[in-house]
Amino acid sequence: MNPDIQINQNVLKELKWDPEIREEHVGVTVHDGVVTLTGHVPTYRQKRASMDAAKRVADVKAIIDNIDVRLEREMRTTDEGLAERIANVLTWNVSVAGKEVKAEVKNGVVTLTGGVDWQYQRINIERNIEHVRGVANIVNLITVKQHVSTIDVQQKIKEALQRHAEVEASKITVAASDGTVTLTGKVESLVEMDRIEAAAWAAPGISEVVNNLSVYD
Repeated sequence: MNPDIQINQNVLKELKWDPEIREEHVGVTVHDGVVTLTGHVPTYRQKRASMDAAKRVADVKAIIDNIDVRLEREMRTTDEGLAERIANVLTWNVSVAGKEVKAEVKNGVVTLTGGVDWQYQRINIERNIEHVRGVANIVNLITVKQHVSTIDVQQKIKEALQRHAEVEASKITVAASDGTVTLTGKVESLVEMDRIEAAAWAAPGISEVVNNLSVYD
């Protein structure tokens, strides 16, 4: 069977298997291992879940997200009402003080700005907001502060990769400069790529990760 056809079938099965996704509204095309997702879903959370499902499929090299969010009538709200809900999420988010992050809402699109100390805080805020009723899209412009500059983060990241049994650390090049880490090399899957990037973000003093990793042909 043509590899792209097999990937297409596997992505469709993964979408159908995930109970969070209404897969009948999502289209899948594959070209040279690159998956393009199209169609529409009723919530932003389903859009993210569709991307995550495609990432889990073997031999997927990259994903192009062309899924639209079409909020159903009962999920719609005014920008003012949505902004109020998001303000409550930021106030009660335990990973970071709410006053550090600001949210602007326009036509259901939430734009996040501000600064946090760690990447996990940035991710947690977005994950909490994506579940809020009425969110059509999230633009995450939150920055990670560079709070350590003298630690050898390059060595710490390499050690972290070596602790992950599923990652071939010897095939990954890590370059660090002024809080920015650049990752290059080949990986087996998009899931492995995510794990490597997460390991880089976990090092102290990182304000940016440039991910130049690619999946094996």
